Amino acid sequence: MEFSTGKQKVIIVSSLVLFLLLAIFREQLIHMDEAIYSWLTAYELPGIFSIMEGLTEIGSGEMILIITFIIAAILAFKRLWSYAFFSLVVTFGGIFINLALKITIQRGRPGESRDLEVFGHSLDLTSYSFPSGHSMRIVLLALILIFLAVHFIKSKKLKTITVVLCIALPLLVCVSRVIIGMHYFTDVLAAAFVAIFWFQVCYLFFTERFSSKTRVHQRY
Repeated sequence: MEFSTGKQKVIIVSSLVLFLLLAIFREQLIHMDEAIYSWLTAYELPGIFSIMEGLTEIGSGEMILIITFIIAAILAFKRLWSYAFFSLVVTFGGIFINLALKITIQRGRPGESRDLEVFGHSLDLTSYSFPSGHSMRIVLLALILIFLAVHFIKSKKLKTITVVLCIALPLLVCVSRVIIGMHYFTDVLAAAFVAIFWFQVCYLFFTERFSSKTRVHQRY
């Protein structure tokens, strides 16, 4: 997670360009979306749909907000104010950006249209598909956890395990969104790119605010 300012800017520009390409050519890529969906659902293993539905809930707004508040509270308790604020800005900013992009692009979901749901309540607003909200939220959370693991976990083994899990979980959640028919593949891919873009923008802005005194690894 330690990048020079130059590398951060390359990541920011690259992820933004890739997102814009997917946004512009999303309709032309529909055949690819359908082919990937067919490939992922070619083998109907017993219970796989239920497993995917369970996985997809990890990326729900309620779950992400609860985890983010817990992380921010722990960081605040340790007086790591910049890190706590950073986590909140990344998550809440990401949610706002995702909603703004959905409303602007207005791509319909696969199958029937759905209303937007917030904390279990259905709003009289169409829930659009591009980019995937679940995917963007879980990728942002994973990036936050990887960032914190790299900075504060001293044990290389525990750090490696944490990073691997934080890479695997978003992948599973993103795949689950496609398998259960809630999103196209390009929806989740675009969500990953815009999540990386937003995280790196926040990281670039906060870099000088992360005091070197707080970069002391904790012992585990």
